[in-house]
Amino acid sequence: MEVADARIQKILSRPYTIVLRKTKQELVCRVEVYSAVLKDRQRAQLAGLIEFGERKSGLLEIRRAWFVKFNKPIYYQPKEFHEILRKAKGIVIPKEATPPFLERLVDFLKRIQTAKPNVVSVCMHCLRDDRLTVLTRKNAVKVSATEVACLSCSLTELKTELRSLGVKMSQGMLRQLQFMVTRTKSVPRVIDMLSPGFDPTKESDITLVDRIEAVDIGVQEKVSRLPLPDKFKEVLKKNGYDELLPVQSLAIKAGLLEGKNLLIVSATSSGKTLVGELAGVPRAMKGRKMLYLSPLVALTNEKYELWRRRYRELGLRTGIKVGMSRLDVGKEGKPIVDTDISKSDIVCATYEALDLIFRSRETKQLGDIGTVIIDEIQNLADPERGPELDGLLVRLRHHAPRAQILALSATVGTPEQLAKELRLKLINYTGRPVPLERHLVFARSDDDKRDIIRRLVLDEFRTVSSTGNRGQTIIFTFSRRRAHALSDWLRDQRVSATVYHGGLSYYRRRRVEQAYATQRYACVVTTAALGAGVDLPASQVIFESLAMGANWLSIAEFEQMLGRAGRLGKHDRGKVYLIVEPDRKYHSGQDRTEDAVAVELLNGVVEDVEPFADLETSAEQALASICATGATKLEDVARIYRKHLSMSVPPSEALKHLVRHHMVRVQDGIKVTELGKATTLSFLKPTEGLEVYKLTDSMDVLDIAIKLEPFENVYLSSKLQSEVDTAFRTHMPTRFFSGVFSDISDLSQKRGGAARLPSWVFDVFGKWTKEFFNCGCPLYPECDHGKIKLGRWLVEHRQAGLNPTGLAKKLHDEFHLWAYPGDIYSWLDTLIHNLKAVQRIAAVAGKVDLGVEIEGQIAKIEKPLKDKGSGKSSGKRED
Repeated sequence: MEVADARIQKILSRPYTIVLRKTKQELVCRVEVYSAVLKDRQRAQLAGLIEFGERKSGLLEIRRAWFVKFNKPIYYQPKEFHEILRKAKGIVIPKEATPPFLERLVDFLKRIQTAKPNVVSVCMHCLRDDRLTVLTRKNAVKVSATEVACLSCSLTELKTELRSLGVKMSQGMLRQLQFMVTRTKSVPRVIDMLSPGFDPTKESDITLVDRIEAVDIGVQEKVSRLPLPDKFKEVLKKNGYDELLPVQSLAIKAGLLEGKNLLIVSATSSGKTLVGELAGVPRAMKGRKMLYLSPLVALTNEKYELWRRRYRELGLRTGIKVGMSRLDVGKEGKPIVDTDISKSDIVCATYEALDLIFRSRETKQLGDIGTVIIDEIQNLADPERGPELDGLLVRLRHHAPRAQILALSATVGTPEQLAKELRLKLINYTGRPVPLERHLVFARSDDDKRDIIRRLVLDEFRTVSSTGNRGQTIIFTFSRRRAHALSDWLRDQRVSATVYHGGLSYYRRRRVEQAYATQRYACVVTTAALGAGVDLPASQVIFESLAMGANWLSIAEFEQMLGRAGRLGKHDRGKVYLIVEPDRKYHSGQDRTEDAVAVELLNGVVEDVEPFADLETSAEQALASICATGATKLEDVARIYRKHLSMSVPPSEALKHLVRHHMVRVQDGIKVTELGKATTLSFLKPTEGLEVYKLTDSMDVLDIAIKLEPFENVYLSSKLQSEVDTAFRTHMPTRFFSGVFSDISDLSQKRGGAARLPSWVFDVFGKWTKEFFNCGCPLYPECDHGKIKLGRWLVEHRQAGLNPTGLAKKLHDEFHLWAYPGDIYSWLDTLIHNLKAVQRIAAVAGKVDLGVEIEGQIAKIEKPLKDKGSGKSSGKRED
């Protein structure tokens, strides 16, 4: 007891606060000693009881008082305990646990001359655990209809509620929910977000994650005051450009009009492209070409059509170079035909189309280049296109060292580093032209997701901006089939919705674009893969899922897509909604859940742009640069090679790889072989070029071209998929070449599910075997023969006169397989390019007769001899 008492005296020798609260016993108070400096969730240093009695006058007095130490009471005389109470720096009485004899207790404390007691709200959850947290406006959180707790305890209650609902959350999402609780000061309101029937349109203050404000641009410089040609300024004014936007002003101050090379990073719709026009058009008026480069044919064509109309009155010709074949498919696909760019003042081109000019050394048609605008420069980080864009920049700078380079992007991680590597001056404008709200909403199922989307779309469509535009929505999902299913469901709910993706025909996409522009549709459902290419003026973007095909979205992709929300001049603000299903994975190969990904996307930083090329790709770009520059000396080749940012191997290794594959010879310098020239003009890797060369001895030219890039976007029909899934009680892959045929055979032996399949399904399987899987190859199903035979089937029926929609319909009717017409169109265009590649390499091998055969194949694919009509699908939707 002496040891225990000594410890108590040590505690009481320091400044302390005493808490008095009620107990179940009459005239008994629980007493606790805390440090004098009160902090949240402070644990009691001592705890005990005070037992009061009543004098004859009715006044309270202490009868017994003790602290408990080592589970034993240590008693104090009443006068000793009076001294303990008097020494306290503060006395706290919990409002929620006030003794019923409060008035007499306060009187008692006054009589013995203690500090004035404070009756305050405290967290009862803490108090039950002998902890003390005084509640304030900052830390008080509602945890039930009648109870308030401190922030820490409320978060514990949140986890308990989630467990009771059976909701699993990643640690990152739990932290996000805790942030929501901190902001809303209510656990029930946050839990309501996970309840069926939750309406985000009425609870936007809960779902709001953050708001990115528009920057007040203040008084901007007038376009009329810029040192530009008067005629050019008149055209700009006619098109509504009276004042510069902030990013344009920054570019002017950074030396745009003096020819400075710039990297311009700013949000979508912030005015980046006009920066290029301000620099390039005046030079074009003086005979120095303005060159615009983009990764997408659609984006390139959009700029071509815009500038062709806009700058015609200045006497400027606008040309286009995209390298598309001349596929005649009627209204299903309008071929974008290349023009004579040698006579053009403004040239719009895709990366590959311009690169072909450099690789073939036909640069005379480019003339004197004054300005180069490179759109979507963040593509340098793309594993496939990055090294190609990197090589193109090297070849471009070699050909036009005096040209002003203007690189544009909305999403670049560490732009300072990229600007330094590209030797460009950075303009990094982080402001948005309109404010943007980002919201997080939870759904427990696909049904919940659809209902939330319906509410959001309808609410936004009822909103009208100050410019008179109704709110419209882009909905991103992870697959085309899901996009169609969601669009169909929304239409059933009387929501004006449609789909938009690369698999649709040109005619269908154009109709959607025009109808959306006239506000006929409240929303468009599209795929994440088309995020960078969608140019529809939406005020709201909804992420129905956070996946792109089999992969989760990257932060850069996410930022690119959400940037579509809110268009300057049309909308007063943009809205972005992430609809997240906790613990959701879209296939077993995904390593994270949707809620974990959501937190990373909302709080992450855009990845650095770090171009990378392996040995094969490094050698491919080295070969292209040698062909483009005509360099023959080893030191010159090495110097040009080192200018590439993406190269991962030394120049000597890349050259050895090219020599081994007969692309170059090293003897008194470096000389490109005829095979090397044909390979680089065909955009093939060295290994592919050599393989094609060898295959021309033994393989049909059409089969070689198909083998280079088979048509793989083929899916089981919905009806067939449903039968297979039901029979085997599992979700089978939807892609035709995913091994589903062999999987079905394996499951038939293990589970006997084949007995549950109707006879027509076996008829379909028989047709597949007869038409595509009859090679007898020992490598089946890993061999390419099935893909090649499907390609030949498509070519045969295309040459017989069917358009892409007709091919899709015939494929469906005969084999219960589905392909999108737009995908078939794109593949036929690619096939023609591959046939030309085979033709070039066959010519190197001296097989001129094969070249004649290929010309005939191409001619019949581009314009079939017979015409069986447009191949419309007789009422079937194009999906």
